Amino acid sequence: MHMLFRLFGPRRRKNQEEIASRAAEVIAQVLFDVGLDRFLAGTVLLDRQFRLHFYAAPPVSSRSVLAAIAMHELDEARVFRSHVLGAGIDAPTLACHTRIMADGIMRELRARSPALCALPATRRERRLGARPFSRRS
Repeated sequence: MHMLFRLFGPRRRKNQEEIASRAAEVIAQVLFDVGLDRFLAGTVLLDRQFRLHFYAAPPVSSRSVLAAIAMHELDEARVFRSHVLGAGIDAPTLACHTRIMADGIMRELRARSPALCALPATRRERRLGARPFSRRS
């Protein structure tokens, strides 16, 4: 039953804000898993389902990849490296620079992927209470 619902049920469309927040999650996770040097030597890919993938080695290009970014190409990565080498990876530094890195990744992904630019910026929520009430005379 669950499989039928997933096949024929309504799908929620992704938006750019969700992908940016996922980019921040990927950055934080990869930094703690592989370290700063391997992170900055890696590549972030965006696939056709708008999922982000990190590869420590350069991946093989395929049709399922919408865009690929080498982390060392980002200006934000150089700034992040200098701050982390000076202060170390602590929670405030990581929180600040992760958001900056995610913004840099999204900027480059938008520049390289027209499909990502076509997604809505944020999710428009439908709420019954959000509509203004009109007065009847």
